[in-house]
Amino acid sequence: MLNLKRDCMGNVIDRFLAQVSPSTALRREASRMKLQALHDVRRRHEQGERKYDGAARGRHYSDWHSPNLSVNQEVQTALETLRSRSRDLGRNNTYAINAFRSIANNVVGTGIMPTPAGLRKNQNAKLKAAWKEWAEGVRCDYDGTNNFYGLQWLIMRTVAESGECLVRKVRGTDKDAIPLRLQVLDGDFINTSHHTGIWQVDGTMDYYGIRFNRKGERLGYWLYRHHPNEFGVESEFVTADNIIHLYEVERPGQIRGVPLSCGAMLRLRDLDDYEFTERIRNKVAAAFSVFITDDSADGGSGRQPPPLEKIEPGAIEYLPNGKKVEVAQPPTTQGYGEYVRSNLRGISAGFGTSYEMLTNDYSNVNFSSGRMGWIEFNRNAERYQWLILIPRLCAEVYNWFVDAAQLAGFIPMTARPSVTWTPPRRQMIDPHKEMEAIKSQLRTGVTSWQNVVREFGNVPEELREELAQDKAMIDELGIMPESDPRFDPNRIDKKPKDSGTN
Repeated sequence: MLNLKRDCMGNVIDRFLAQVSPSTALRREASRMKLQALHDVRRRHEQGERKYDGAARGRHYSDWHSPNLSVNQEVQTALETLRSRSRDLGRNNTYAINAFRSIANNVVGTGIMPTPAGLRKNQNAKLKAAWKEWAEGVRCDYDGTNNFYGLQWLIMRTVAESGECLVRKVRGTDKDAIPLRLQVLDGDFINTSHHTGIWQVDGTMDYYGIRFNRKGERLGYWLYRHHPNEFGVESEFVTADNIIHLYEVERPGQIRGVPLSCGAMLRLRDLDDYEFTERIRNKVAAAFSVFITDDSADGGSGRQPPPLEKIEPGAIEYLPNGKKVEVAQPPTTQGYGEYVRSNLRGISAGFGTSYEMLTNDYSNVNFSSGRMGWIEFNRNAERYQWLILIPRLCAEVYNWFVDAAQLAGFIPMTARPSVTWTPPRRQMIDPHKEMEAIKSQLRTGVTSWQNVVREFGNVPEELREELAQDKAMIDELGIMPESDPRFDPNRIDKKPKDSGTN
């Protein structure tokens, strides 16, 4: 009761001071807030309470909306909008077009190549020949437009732009030496209307077009027979062993993928609008016209010119009597270039590329800065290669290929080869300096010859055979090129001259 009376009296005093002396009321309120903060600090210290500034609440953070949802709730509510906007950027925004293309070029390039092992030599040779015939021809593609390495590029670009991509195993025809084809599908083909969200009596659940069992394993997908925006909405259930669902997993339990441009979309859109208005400003400023006003009593010929609705460069226009034109001078824009570059740095960070790769602007790059940006992007490219494409696409497709090769009689049914994959070579920024560094690494034993060969996009076994063939050819011809280390003058041991004896 005493505290209540004290609070009431304090409120009366505050209102009175606010009327007669606002400055005193402000100082009183500030002192009260400082005292309350001191009490809070003391209380937290006594109770051993920890505080995260990122969890602070107040007027400054009232518009920070951060609902605590599961990753699949977040994705399902936003995926369609994110995907359509990302595709729009991929069609019309030059920076997004280059980003998607550069990511696919650097992750896949001309293809991630397999090397079979674990079988007898003749079996490995037959399997390699069968793979070459199947993978390098377009009959491996259900649509007949790409070979397998072209499909790798298409899949990676689709993942970058749309967030996910589906690869469906389709049995080939009798004309195919290897009865296997790959059908590449957009994520749009998943029919999300097949959704119960509850467990059925058979222990399964359809969750937005994907069927799971109680262990969380995927049993299959509900897929449209054709694109839902083209030929209707008929769908079918396809078991999971016939589907590769490729996307980047950013949170545990994530079942769908989002475009790589998510963090850069708004910046790209705003920058596009800004550059458009700047182009229009410069276009208007470049237009120069002459306006003639006839103030004579009879108005010249007596004819009234048509209303002026458009300004064209170099135009000479006659204005009606009594009319004047006031042209608004477009304001000059200060710091346009730096503003654009600042935004593009943020956009490149969102895509995981370097600024130079996104913009093709190498005007302010030296060897050190260029190499640092290149190395950092290489880490992202290698992550896509070794954590997404190779284990989830290449390895699974190779398993399908081996099964088909066994059915076609290329290798025994009991044979199960292992396989190693070689990504495309990474281009050097300064070949001379980097080759010297590679030589130093080899001589100090921190890397192996085979590892260096793979970094250059070559297969060690194949390169070893080619080197042996080159040596045999050189010996047969009796030539001594410096490209052969045996004939490098810098490596030949020179005998010391005989100085004689006294």
